[in-house]
Amino acid sequence: LMHSVCVILINPEPYLLLGLGNSIQRMNLDGDQRRIVSRVGRSILLDFHFSEGTMFWADTHAGHISRAGLDGTRRQKLLSSVKGITGLAVDWIENTVLWSNAERGTIQRMDTDGRNKKIVLRDLSQPRSVVVDPNERYIFWLSDGLTPSLQRSDMNGGKRATVLKAADRLKVLAIDHRDRRLFWVQQGQGVHTAIGSCNYDGNIINVFNQPFRPQSLRMTIFLDYVYLTDSKSKRITRVNKYTGGRGENVNSKRMPHPPADVKVVHPINQPKSTTFFFCSKLSSSLSDINECALWNHGCSLGCENVPGSYFCTCPKGYLLLSDLKTCQEPKPCMENGTVCDHACVHTAEGDVCVCPEGSVLNSDGRSCTGCLSADRGGCSQMCVTLYPGRWVCECQPGYQLQPDGKHCAAAGPPVYLLFANTVDIRKINADGKKSKTLLQEPRGGIIALDYDPVQKQVYFADKSLKRIERASLDGGFREMLFSTGLDSPEGLAVDWVHRKLYWTDRGLSSISRSGLNGMDREIFIDEDIQKPRGIALHPQAQKVYWTDMGSRPAVERSGLNRDVREVVVSTGLVSPSGLAVDHGSQRLYWCDLSRGVIESANLNGSDRHMLSENQVGEKNKTVYVIFFLFWFGSGRDWEGHLLYRIDMRTGRNPEHLRDISIKPAALVVVHPFVKPGANVCLHENGGCAQVCESRLGLAHCSCHSKHVLSADGKDCLPINSSFTGQYNENKIKQWKECLSYKEGRAMCQCVTGFAGDGELCVDVDECKAGLADCSVSEAECVNTAGGYFCQCKTGFTGDGQHCMDIDECRLDMHGCDVNAECLNAVGKYQCICRPGFTGTGLSCHGKIHLFIVLTETVSFKNHVLYSCLCAYYVP
Repeated sequence: LMHSVCVILINPEPYLLLGLGNSIQRMNLDGDQRRIVSRVGRSILLDFHFSEGTMFWADTHAGHISRAGLDGTRRQKLLSSVKGITGLAVDWIENTVLWSNAERGTIQRMDTDGRNKKIVLRDLSQPRSVVVDPNERYIFWLSDGLTPSLQRSDMNGGKRATVLKAADRLKVLAIDHRDRRLFWVQQGQGVHTAIGSCNYDGNIINVFNQPFRPQSLRMTIFLDYVYLTDSKSKRITRVNKYTGGRGENVNSKRMPHPPADVKVVHPINQPKSTTFFFCSKLSSSLSDINECALWNHGCSLGCENVPGSYFCTCPKGYLLLSDLKTCQEPKPCMENGTVCDHACVHTAEGDVCVCPEGSVLNSDGRSCTGCLSADRGGCSQMCVTLYPGRWVCECQPGYQLQPDGKHCAAAGPPVYLLFANTVDIRKINADGKKSKTLLQEPRGGIIALDYDPVQKQVYFADKSLKRIERASLDGGFREMLFSTGLDSPEGLAVDWVHRKLYWTDRGLSSISRSGLNGMDREIFIDEDIQKPRGIALHPQAQKVYWTDMGSRPAVERSGLNRDVREVVVSTGLVSPSGLAVDHGSQRLYWCDLSRGVIESANLNGSDRHMLSENQVGEKNKTVYVIFFLFWFGSGRDWEGHLLYRIDMRTGRNPEHLRDISIKPAALVVVHPFVKPGANVCLHENGGCAQVCESRLGLAHCSCHSKHVLSADGKDCLPINSSFTGQYNENKIKQWKECLSYKEGRAMCQCVTGFAGDGELCVDVDECKAGLADCSVSEAECVNTAGGYFCQCKTGFTGDGQHCMDIDECRLDMHGCDVNAECLNAVGKYQCICRPGFTGTGLSCHGKIHLFIVLTETVSFKNHVLYSCLCAYYVP
C-alpha cells in the first residue's frame, strides 16, 4: 500500500497542444495560437511529458512516432514504418510511451528516448484510444468488435478486465486525472451522439446528449470542461463535463484546416505522487521510515512517528513553540508584552506568541492558522488535523476540493445568478461576465424573487403593482398567483421541500404563505412584527428566518408549524434587510443598511461576527453561493449600482463583478447545493421515462425489469428476450442483451443486474447478495430492478454514496428538555439533564437535594492515523 502526498501546482498557465494541418500549434485557452512544429503529418495523435518538457506525436498515415521539446526544439524520430497506430499515451511516472495498434491487436511501449520497445498486451480486438493513469497503474483502451467495450489492465498487461460494454459505437476515450473518471463519446443510430463517463470500475455512470459530428473527433479533459475538436466548423469547443450543453468556442475564428488531436498541457493533467517511504529489499512493498528512531528529527523533547512523517511533542506543562520542535516551560510575558492572537510566553530570546495545539504561527508572528484557529486552517468547509502543524482541507458531499487545496466548489452544473432590477429579471454568470433577460416588467416594481429547483420556476413580487407571479426559468411560461390582499411585498422565499411559498409584507406588517400554486393562502405571522423585510428558509431544520426593520430591529425565526418563535439577533441592529442561509456551514448572513455592514452568525445567533462594512448600498440584498457572498451596492447613496462578491468565510477579497445600469433590487443563486434536499423527481418524474432518483439536486434515471436505459439517459427500451430471429447487425446494436450470433441466430444474455439463461432473466438483489458498495455504518442499500442505490440512514444526510452526520443539536432538531444538554453523536444525539436536574433528558425535573461535586479536568490527545493522505497546496 502506498502512502503519498499528492502535490498540485497551479502556477503555470494551461494551454492547448493542437494538431492543425501539417503542424502542431500552441493555443492558450483564449484562442490565441502559434505554430511550434511543422511537417508532422495531417493525421496525428498527441501527448506530452510535462516534467521532461517534451511532446510526442504519432503520424498514423506514415506510421512514425516522434518527439520534440514543448517549444518545438530537439526534434527526434523514435519509431518508423509501423502501420495501424490508433492510440498514443505517455506514462510520466515510468517515463515511457505507449501506443495501440488495431491491425496487430497490440499495445506496446518504449522509453521516452525510443529504447526498450516491448509488447505489453497482445491478441486484442481492434484496440484504440489508449490512455493511462500511472499513479493508479492502469492502462485503459477502447475495443471495437461486435460489442464495443472499454477495457483495462495494469501497466504490465496483467489483470485485464472489461470496464463496460455498450450498444452504441464508442468513438474516443479521455481520462480525468483529478476526478479519476473515464470519458468517452458514443454514437447511436443516425446522428445521435452523447458523452458518457464512469469511474475506473465502470460504475457511477453519467451520460448526457451532446450533438456534434464524430467523424474525426478528438477529446481531452481539463478541470470542469471537456475539450472537443470539430472538423466541420474547424474549431475547438468546450462543454461542461457534468452536464454538457451548448459548446463554447475556444478559438473565435475558423481555423484554416480541420483540427486533428488536442491536449491541455498543465501539471494537473499529469499529477505526481511525492512519497515519504522507501522500498523494502525483502519485498515489493513500501515501508515507513521511523524518523524518531534515527535521532535526526530535531525535536527537543518528544517525537512521535506517523506513516510517512513525524511530529514533535511536549510533556505536560510545556508548550510547543512556533518552530514545532522546541518545548518551552510556560513563563508569563513581560508587562509590555507582545500582542498575540492566542497566547504569549517568555523565552530566552524574548516574548513570543504561541498557538493552540494543532495550529501554527503565521509569518506575522502574531496570528495563528490551523483547524482550531479562527481561520480554520484556511479551509472553506472542513479542516482535518493530521498531526500538530499539519492538516488538510476536505469538502462536504457533492463538493470538490479546488487546486488551491483550501476552497470547495460545488460539482454538477455551472452556478448562475438570478437578479431583478425592478424592470426585468436576468440570468447572469457567477463571474458577472454574461447576462440574459428572462422576463420583462416595464412598469417597474420587481423587488423580491426566489426560485423552485423542482419545477424550475422563478417566483417574484411586484411592489408597484402589488402582486406575486411565477414564471419558468427558461422564460416560456408566466402565471399570476396573487393580485389582491397585498400592500408592500418586499421579501419572498420558496420552501422547495414542503412545497410552500412565503412572503413578507411591510405595509401589512405580516408574513404570509401559500402552496406554490397559490392555493391554501394564510397569514403565517402578524403579531409582534412591524416592518418585515428579508426572509429565508431552512426546510431541513423546519425553520423560517426573517428580518424586522421596525422600532425593535431584529433577526427572528420560527418553526414551520409556528410552534416556537424566538429572536436570533437583536443587539446592535438598526436596519437589518437582506438575509440568507448557508446550508453548507449552517450559518446566517444579513446586511444592515444604516450601518453599512454584512454580518454572520450560527443559526441560533451565536458566534456572530462582521464580514464587510462601509460597502453596503441602500436596499441591499445578500445571498451566498459555495464560498462566495454576493451583494449589490456601492456606498449608502446607492450610486454606482454595482455587483460585488467576497469570500463568505473571511469577508476578504472583495471583487467587483459588473456594473448594473438599472437599479437592482433582488438577487438569488441557482445551483442544486444552494437548496439541498430538493426532490427533482416530484415534477414530471424528473424527465425520466420510468424510475427517477433524486441525488444532490439532479435526476438520475433507471428502468424497470426487462427494460434498459437508452443513450439519452432518460428513455427506456424494452428487452425482447424471446427474440431469436435472423441475425441483423442493427438489432444486435439495439438490444443490449443480444451479444453474439451462431448459425444465423441471435444469442441472448441477461443485462447487468439480472441473472438467467437469456430467455428468462430475474433481478439480482445486490443488497442481499452483499454486492452493494454502500457504507454499512452510514447508509442502507435499496434494491431496484437491475440495480440498487444507497440511501443515507436516519441521522445522516447526503447522496447515499457520501453521507454526513446531521448535527441535530446545532440545527435544533432534537427533542431535549429545556433543562437538558443536547450532545451530538454520529447518526444520533443524546439528551443529558443539566446539573441540578434529573430525568431522561427528554424530560428533566429539579432535584431536591444539593450535592457539591469537585471534578478534575483531564486533557489528553488522540492522534488519528490515515493510510492514505492527499494534500494540495499552492506555492
